[in-house]
Amino acid sequence: MEIATLLNLGCFVLCFLFSQNGKASGNSQLPVATKVWWTSINFKTILEWEPKPSGYAYTVEFFGKKTDVQKSPHCIKIQTTECDLTSFLLNLTDSYTAHVISEPIETVDKTEEYPFTRSDKFTPYKDTKIGQPTFKIEENEAKDNIKLLIETPLSSIRGPNNTFLSIQEIFKKDLEYVTYYRKAASTGKKEAKSKTNEIDVPVDRGESYCFTVNIVIPSRTDENQQSQESATHCSHSEKPFYEEYGIGVLVGLILAPVLLLVAIVTCACCCRRKKNANKEENSPDGVPLKGV
Repeated sequence: MEIATLLNLGCFVLCFLFSQNGKASGNSQLPVATKVWWTSINFKTILEWEPKPSGYAYTVEFFGKKTDVQKSPHCIKIQTTECDLTSFLLNLTDSYTAHVISEPIETVDKTEEYPFTRSDKFTPYKDTKIGQPTFKIEENEAKDNIKLLIETPLSSIRGPNNTFLSIQEIFKKDLEYVTYYRKAASTGKKEAKSKTNEIDVPVDRGESYCFTVNIVIPSRTDENQQSQESATHCSHSEKPFYEEYGIGVLVGLILAPVLLLVAIVTCACCCRRKKNANKEENSPDGVPLKGV
């Protein structure tokens, strides 16, 4: 009775291991991918893995909760370590899993099953990284308000007219914008948010302000809510330079090249004196050499 129980337990453990790591087969000695991960930005989605194969090949199959098992024709018996699945993961809210299958380069029995490594689940709508937004600065005539006009990056998903959809067109109302801004001469930052791609910021007249912008998707988990941060852009200032940045900065900019020139001249003089001293030491009887 105890032997039968142990056998049943062993079978259960083996079945569990096979279900986690791959299919049992006569070619189980083929190396399998040691890790598999997704890289995705703006819905451009690449499956990657290691190591590079030698004497065997990889085939990628994938499926979702609402998607049948498929294989990309460009990722069958390949000897690279990545597979572009962008054009296949079109149900953006589906949760996908991929298998990286290790196969002999020449397959004789097409019915035979080979070992594979399973990826983590990937949901494009929740998991793709969002790239940098861009924006323009508009000031009103009174110079007391700045409007930021924000543009989201294009995605790798094509719309009905075969053009690439913007991130805004995909997420629609599930999208917010946030700007972090400060006076050009200050380090203290403030924040402003908007549900539209326009943000109005009240400002002090004559001051220059610097802005960065992020796209925010509140429905996502905290670590994946914000896009890559935009480049920094600053508004124009009507104040004189010394008033904007202070007398200290102006004096520093004037003195810096002067001090640099003094340092260069001093260094050149020291080198010349040292050279002359060496010539005197090497002359007979300590008499300076001609031309000195």
